Order: sequence, then C-alpha cells, then structure tokens
Amino acid sequence: MSRSIITSLLLAGVLAVLAWPMGSRAADMTQTITLKPGWNAIFVTVQPDQPEIAQVFSGIPVRSVWRWIPGSNSAQFIRNPEDGLANIEGWFAWFPEPRPDAVLTNLFTVDANTAYLVRLPDDAATQQLVISGSPRYSPIVWRPDEFTLTGLPVALSNAPTFAEFFSRSPAHQAQPIYRLDNTDGRWKPVAGSTPINANESYWFFTKGNSRYQGRMDLVLDQGESLEFGRTFDQMRFVLRNLSGTDGSFQLERLGGDQVPLSIRVEDEETHEVGWPDLPNVEVLPAPAGKDVFVTIGIKRAQFIHDRMEEMVAVTDENGQRIVLYVGGNAALAGALSRPAGVTAKAGGDNPVALAGLWIGTVKINKVSEAQQAGTEPKSVGQTFDQRVLIHVNAQGQARLLKDVIQMWEDGTMQPSALDPTYNEVATPGRYVLLTNKNLIGLYSGVAGRDGKAVGLRYSTVAYDFDGELLDFAGVFGPGGALSTTIVVSPTLPTNPFLHRYHPDHDNKDEHFLNYQEEAYQVVRNMQFIFTTDDPDAPAGVTQPGWGDSTLGGTFNESITGLHRNTIFTSGTFRLQRASTVTVLNQ
Repeated sequence: MSRSIITSLLLAGVLAVLAWPMGSRAADMTQTITLKPGWNAIFVTVQPDQPEIAQVFSGIPVRSVWRWIPGSNSAQFIRNPEDGLANIEGWFAWFPEPRPDAVLTNLFTVDANTAYLVRLPDDAATQQLVISGSPRYSPIVWRPDEFTLTGLPVALSNAPTFAEFFSRSPAHQAQPIYRLDNTDGRWKPVAGSTPINANESYWFFTKGNSRYQGRMDLVLDQGESLEFGRTFDQMRFVLRNLSGTDGSFQLERLGGDQVPLSIRVEDEETHEVGWPDLPNVEVLPAPAGKDVFVTIGIKRAQFIHDRMEEMVAVTDENGQRIVLYVGGNAALAGALSRPAGVTAKAGGDNPVALAGLWIGTVKINKVSEAQQAGTEPKSVGQTFDQRVLIHVNAQGQARLLKDVIQMWEDGTMQPSALDPTYNEVATPGRYVLLTNKNLIGLYSGVAGRDGKAVGLRYSTVAYDFDGELLDFAGVFGPGGALSTTIVVSPTLPTNPFLHRYHPDHDNKDEHFLNYQEEAYQVVRNMQFIFTTDDPDAPAGVTQPGWGDSTLGGTFNESITGLHRNTIFTSGTFRLQRASTVTVLNQ
C-alpha cells in the first residue's frame, strides 16, 4: 500500500449548502453538508485546515467513511454499498473509535476535490457537517472505458443538467451516470435532465479517453492555486469557452482582507499594456473556442500583513464555477515587523523586506564626449546594456557581486509521530548562495546538466574587481541611493591595458623578470538612484512587483583612467529579485 494512499481521506454529505464565511485564515471558506441516516455520496470541494479524519467528523455519529482509490485494475462499480466494500481492492475506509472494526482503518485524512461515501446509523438524526478550509483546483481525471467516481465543478444554484454539462463531450454523451439513492442506499441511473448537485458525487462512464472539464475549461500554468512564490509577481491561467457560442467569464473576489492584486489589460489597437487593480467583479469576453489568457499580478509593496490570502470565483453563463485560492507572503517572513536594534539600510524601515539576490540590467543611454573633456553625458545613437548583481543581507547591507552560484543544502528527516515506519521532514532543505567556489562541494546542485545535478551560476562581464564582493554605501530600495567605487588595479587580469604577451603592457621590465607597472589603473564610480516609479514604464502604469520584487531608477558613472579625460555615463537600471537568501557562503 503506497504512502499516498495511506495518507488519503474522506468527507461527508449529500444535500449541501456551500457558504463563504471567513474562518481561521483569511482565505478560508466553509462547506456545510447535510448528512442523512444511511449512506451518503458526497464531493469534497475544500482542503480542510485540519485534514485528520477524526477531526473532520468530530461530533458526527459516523459508522464509516469510504474512498475509492483505483489502481491499475478496472474500477469496481458497486450497485449497493451494503453488499460490502471492505474486500474489494481500491476501497479505503475509516472506522471511528471505539468501534471494534476501527483496527481495519486505512484512511486517515480528508482531501479536496475527492468523492466519499459516508455511512450514518439508520436511526441517526440528520447531521450538519461543517468543514473549514481552502479551495484547491485539480482537473478531473477520467478513467477511459470505465466508471469514475467524482463530483463536478458547478454552481450551487442554477446548476446545469448532466446533459447540458456534457453537451460538448462525445466521450460522455449518452453514457450511463449513477447516483446514490439515500432512501434505499442503492446506485440508480440518472436522467440527463437532472440538475447537478455541486456537493454530490456520481459514477460517470467515459467512452475512450477524455480531458473534458465542462463547457468552461480552466488551465493553470502551474500548481493547483494562485500561490505567488516569493520570486513571482505574476501568474497566469487560461480560460476556454467550449460551449460553441460567445459568452463571458466572471472573476469574483471572495474573502475578507483582499490581497493587493492587479490584472493585465492590453489595448487591442495600440497594444499598450496596463495593470489596473483587480476589481471585486471582473467580466471578461469569452469568444467561442478561443483561449482567454488571464494574468494576475501581486503588489507586495501594499501588503498590510506578512501573509495575505483570498479566493477568486471563476464562473461562466452556463452554471460552472471554480474557486481559486490566491495567496502570497510579504517579501520575507516578518518583513512588516522591523527587527529590534537594526538600522535600516534597505527597504525603508525594514532591511529584511528587500533582502536577497538581485539581478538586473543597466541601460546606458548617455555618454560624455571624452575628446572634448565633456562632463555632461549626451544621448547615444544606440543604448547598450550591462548586467549587474547585487546582494542585500538581513541587516540591509548591499554588496556588488560579479559571480554567485545557487546551490542546495539537503534537509534532515526523522520518523513520523503518526507512523514511525515513515520519515517526515525535521529540518527543511534550503537554497544557498556561494561566492566562494571552494564551498561548492559541500552542497547539492539545483539544475540538471548531462544527467548530473549542478548549481545555477549568475555572473557578469560588465565589471571586475579584486575579491568576491564590494560594499555599497547608502540605502537600497525605493527613494534610496547606492554608490561604490570599483578599482581596476594594474595587475587585475581584466585590466584593459594589461596584455600578458605584449612587452610594453605586461607590467614587466625589459628583461621580463621584475615587476614594472605599465598598465594604467582604472577607477569607476557607480551610483544607483532608486525611484518610486518605474522609469521605463508609461506614465501612470505600475508593473506588478514594482517596489518589492522589481526595483529600478537612474544610473550614473564616472570612469577615470580609461581616457586622459574622465568619461561620464548615465542611464536607467532595473533589478529583479532572483533569491530571498539573505546570507552568502553558508
């Protein structure tokens, strides 16, 4: 028996009302399910905050809860649960203590988007099962040429009929559907004209292969929710109208404290892109057979809590409804709470907020006329880019890097308190950033290359200096400014005047024995001035992540020693946070 099967579970109910009050978390919703005496077939739509099955059914007089987890064999279609499920491969059950059959329990947790059979005593009163949790979206996996036990993603009211829902699916049209009759505990055929119950599970037969999810199809780019990782400021999903007629999709924000979100809009004529705030209700055109790309941006700079969560309900005009979980952390855990005794050098009042590795581009668009000893940079015919690497530690100290490698430190495991035969994480693994190449052997790689795990290297050829890093002076972040001086010594291998095999530029005397300085020293004074608005964006447009995972501003530099006169350059810069690791080489 696999570990994933053992850690599965079930829920309850047949007639249900789904409400959306806020629970213990900002993005919790509650599913209220009515359980009647006898057998109930239900479809769980939320991931419980406390998924242990005993917690979910606490206070409910349940005799047993069953979940069908099919293996490689054909699905076992059971007409009557009373005929017995325990001896049929693929059925897993929970029997509450102190029932004598509790020793047979092999179902331990409740999962979202899962069908269950719940058995109450025949003489029990009608029960209300309330489950608090968050939505998790996963497409239905249909078993080809077999029955699949599942529910369907429809609205609670004005839901479509089975015939309407499957009207665009040849694999399901005119195929048998069975529903559990609570009055006698038997599975009975369902007419196509029957409305679908959003919280009930059914047996559906699929002829051949099918990926059909309804007349509204939703595809996430990744995962099962809109969980914004710390280095993500945009996430996209695709909506498809498969109904055959033009319609519309609606996005409705649900919950209490709303996450600061924006939505990408593009003008059809000018193709200009804007990022307005996502309203409480957004209606999108849904042309028949067309993909509608929806890109949502998160604005961490406007967070009022370390973590913010909400839900977005996606619906169409045909009664389908899918609820997506939306969540994200502030730049770093605790970023909204300034550590005691820390003097901010980054992130305004809190240096932790902007700590990590930043990778970006300096775009030079003005250069002074060195031949005329000009001091005012003038516009160039074509801009040129320089890559820049900056690391900011938890104390706000910013440092210029020229080469850094991302590696992985494995975590540690320990026996599970619930089941000692399995191991669970004791110390999570973590990413590390190395500028000292001698430490590479102590860690694991994070990417595959030629069948081996290797680190991810970030580097630049735009500048060089002695050592691994160079401290900045100033404040890193919007409204701040950084400055540093790069000294390209005569002996630095990348000094532009040093030529190892040229007798006039090899820093050796005429006998090629003793050191004699022949290469010139070059000094570069760099200044990064951070702006609160994106200097490269159209007026009034704020890109997602600006001020949090994306920073920028104006760049100035003076270069002495490369020419007889000092050269002055200026332009803009843009930085993207690539990692939230706050320390180097450990």
